[in-house]
Amino acid sequence: MNTFLKIKNKRSIVAVVAAIFLLSGCGAVRENKIRQEVLSDAALPEEIRRAIDQKELTVGMTKEQVIASWGLPCKWCYGTRKNPGGDMWEYHFPGADSVIVGSDFVGIGTGTYLYFDKDGILKHWSNQ
Repeated sequence: MNTFLKIKNKRSIVAVVAAIFLLSGCGAVRENKIRQEVLSDAALPEEIRRAIDQKELTVGMTKEQVIASWGLPCKWCYGTRKNPGGDMWEYHFPGADSVIVGSDFVGIGTGTYLYFDKDGILKHWSNQ
């Protein structure tokens, strides 16, 4: 009976680890799809295309263009909020003591806050 419980626990652990890897990969698949759609748009201004290629931001980018450049925002962070006047997204870039969890960084890092208008256009950002 003891051996049965050990095998069952090992299977449960393997299932949990597999689920974590599958779920963390969903964000990357979505990011890649959005990036491909944005970059395939023939009407994309060259300035924004360059910014995306260099993983930079430009005022006037759409949310999709920001995702194409920087990836999805930190979904668990306090600074990522939906507001009627415009959303705010928070990004964390890893510091020396950071731990990577899925597409989010947890730990000591530099918080960057992006501010969008009500139409989803990037107005400005700040590091706080």
